[in-house]
Amino acid sequence: MQVLLKISQQTFWQILGKVVTAGSTFVILGLVARSYGEEGTGVFTLALTYLAIFYLLSDFGFNAHVLKRVSSSELVVGSEWNKLLGTRIVWSVVLVLLAVGTLPLWPFATGEFFQAVIFGSLAIIGSGIFVTCNLIFQSKLRYDLSVLASSAGTLISLAVFIYLISSGYPVPLMLLAHLAGWIIIALMSLILVSRIFPLVSPVFDSSYAANLFRQSWPIAATLALNVVYFRADSFMIAYFRSNTEVGVYNVAYSVFQTTLVLPTFIMNAYYPMMLKSFKGIKVVVLGLLVVASFGTMLTLTLAPLIIQILTGGGFVGATSSLQILSLGFPAYFLSALLMWVMVAQGRYRTMLIIYAIGLAVNLVLNFIYIPQYSFVAASYITVISEYLILIMQGMVLWRRI
Repeated sequence: MQVLLKISQQTFWQILGKVVTAGSTFVILGLVARSYGEEGTGVFTLALTYLAIFYLLSDFGFNAHVLKRVSSSELVVGSEWNKLLGTRIVWSVVLVLLAVGTLPLWPFATGEFFQAVIFGSLAIIGSGIFVTCNLIFQSKLRYDLSVLASSAGTLISLAVFIYLISSGYPVPLMLLAHLAGWIIIALMSLILVSRIFPLVSPVFDSSYAANLFRQSWPIAATLALNVVYFRADSFMIAYFRSNTEVGVYNVAYSVFQTTLVLPTFIMNAYYPMMLKSFKGIKVVVLGLLVVASFGTMLTLTLAPLIIQILTGGGFVGATSSLQILSLGFPAYFLSALLMWVMVAQGRYRTMLIIYAIGLAVNLVLNFIYIPQYSFVAASYITVISEYLILIMQGMVLWRRI
């Protein structure tokens, strides 16, 4: 019961923060949809999806690895945290160069997409700093501070978005508002961390960084594979079909993805406890199943209303796409738990193989069916891929937890 109470408290703070960020996201998406139509929405959401891959790469699994290895947050800060911060800042700068430098290689990179990514690319550094600060917030079970930082940045970003959209600026410049939000989030996070541990000073230690990359790469590779199979369909729709259909699909996917943060929040709270004991895991499984099933039923019923409110009309097909995607809630909720169980057990390479198989199946199916069936096929394949991941995880972990 104590475990459940702690998880509930930390999950509550994260949900509160998500209410702010999701509310802001939907307002922005609604304004973009109404102001720039399906094609403009496609460019905007595709740029954000592209940058999100680099946000994930800036994490590189460092937090999960460090939390698993140390026993107290004081040790983390005293001997490692400043080095971790320095490593992640340097790594994030590399990722900014990679995100922009590889743009000419992508066949879906239109001129507007190119400009949007350039304007938003520095947000990768802000995301990296925030993730590093979250190590402290997570280890101290102070997600209220994480929520405070993210909410402040989100609200400022929303204000800048509203100004840019109301002034009629083109779609690529919308990413400047996104960048402004991440700058505020990063600065606020550092200020809040300094109140817990005053000696905040990034240090880059090349030997520490090399060792960290060597030990964490299986986690990072798994997360990267996860996000690629998670969102490769948007880029394939852009290549085989059009940015207009990307806009329709990503409106539905934005709603779907917002719900998927719930198991992430639960695991953020449960993971530090799981490192000590798997006590309470059955309760967590049951809770995830109940919430996921309720989410599916609710989405199947309310999808038409949600899409109508969000877009104001048009975006034909977004409703059915959202309903199809919602069938995957149970698989996504449970696979999130089992992935971190495998991390806690140090089964990095097995986890990597599972997600590599999932990615291969996902890419092959999308390549076959997206050219003909567009986002409808992408929606079904997303669900099928996640159930495949869950089945493989279950086969590996059966009777081992």
